[in-house]
Formats: sequence, structure tokens, C-alpha cells
Amino acid sequence: MIFVIVILSFLLLTTLVLLFVFYRKYKKAGKITKKQKDLSEAGILASGLAHEIRNPLNSIKINVQLLQEDIEDAVDDNELKKDFRETISSITYEIARLNELMTNFLTYARPTQLTVEEFDLSEFLEDMVNFMKVEAEAKGIELKLEVPNEKLVFKGDMQKLRQSIMNILKNAIQILSEGGVVKVSLKNMRDLYLIEIEDNGPGMTEDFLSQIFVAFSSQRKGGTGLGLSIAKKFIEAHGGGIKVESEVGKGTKFTVILPVSEEAKDKEGRENEE
Repeated sequence: MIFVIVILSFLLLTTLVLLFVFYRKYKKAGKITKKQKDLSEAGILASGLAHEIRNPLNSIKINVQLLQEDIEDAVDDNELKKDFRETISSITYEIARLNELMTNFLTYARPTQLTVEEFDLSEFLEDMVNFMKVEAEAKGIELKLEVPNEKLVFKGDMQKLRQSIMNILKNAIQILSEGGVVKVSLKNMRDLYLIEIEDNGPGMTEDFLSQIFVAFSSQRKGGTGLGLSIAKKFIEAHGGGIKVESEVGKGTKFTVILPVSEEAKDKEGRENEE
């Protein structure tokens, strides 16, 4: 069983690397853009591979769970049962990681299509920070939020922006140790909205900082680096960008820059006149 897991893991990682190399090679050569056919075909290929790989992975997961039940019934030695539980737990954890890796890769490889709607950025960030506080507090990390009292309307894809900000927040929470602090703030710069995510963690070297948005490059042990790559991709699809400042031993600050829609600017102008 473990041998099968190792083989499938190797095949999955090899497939992901080959697809990523294919994507980067053609993008660098100027032969594809976000809307061109080649990238779309790469996404279709990746989707097909994900389906073919996930089926046996899910089958293995089910059989491992059944195996655990059989062992619980058949084995009387509590120490031996404990060893089996730990082994099975490790297998199911790796299966979950492989599924997550494939999901993130598919998100990164596919062309970005936005479902645009209007929403209040202040409420949006409040909901997200409240959701992430559970994970942060479990590690002894304080999560702070500062938003203006005014309603700041943004026109964009709420789910993709949520995933982008959440990926940055998760990255900070996972890197910080107990006693760490993450501060999230929202600022209105007339034509731009700035979402700042600042932590007091270990910071990054200049060399690593230059590679932070490169897929499969991660400062965290066991990380893939796809989370920040996806965040950058989605934010740029909104016409925005990400600025990163970091100093070793002092922490890191991500600034997500989003454009204010013309409708929002006109509405704000009318409110100021009143």
C-alpha cells in the first residue's frame, strides 16, 4: 500500500513539473497569453490528469480507512494498534496534500475568468479576518484589523480576491511562531485601494524575496509556493498588483493594490459634494 502511494506521488509530482515547465517555456517565448489557445489546452490537459490521478487516490484513501477498521477489530495489542494508526494517519495526510497540490496547480494553470460583482471591502476583510482568527489563535498568533468607517465599494470577483488575500494570510500565519502578530489594514487612496498585511515574523532575504511569486518556490518546509503565485495571478487579473517589503528578523509587509472603479469614484465624488 505504501509503495503504491509513493509511486502515485512520484507520477503526480512529475506530471506537475512537466506541465509547469511547458507553461513557463511557452509564456517566456511569447507564444501564449492568458486568453490564447495553448494555455487553455494546458488547463484541459491538467484537468484530465487531475481526474485520472484523483480517482486512484480516493480509492486508496477509502481502502486505507477500511484497513484501519479491520486492524482495530483484529489486533488486540494496543501498542501495535497505535503504530498502525500513526502509519495510516501519515498515508491519509499525504493523500490530502497531493489532492491540495493538484487543486492549486489547476487553479494556477487555468486562464483566469472573473465573475464581477460590487461589494464592500471593509465588510469583506472583517469576515475574512474573523474566519482566519480561529487558525491564528490556535497557534498563539494575534490577528488585527484596521478598516475605515466609510463604505469602500470594490467591483471584482469576490471569491478570487478572497482566495488571494487568504493565501497571503495563511502564509504569514504558517511562518509565524507563538506570540506573532499579523496586522491587516485597508486604505483608500482615491484612485486605489490598499490592503496591507504586515507581520512581525522572520522576514526574507533579498534572494528569496526576488523568487517569492515563483511557483514551487517556498520559504516554508512542505510548502509549494503556489499560494502566493495564485494570489498574484488573481490580483493582476483585477488590474491590480502586489508590493512586498521584508527585512530579515523584522517581518514582512504585503500591499495589495486594487484599482477603484469609475462608478465608485463618481459615487464618492457625489457623496463628498453633498
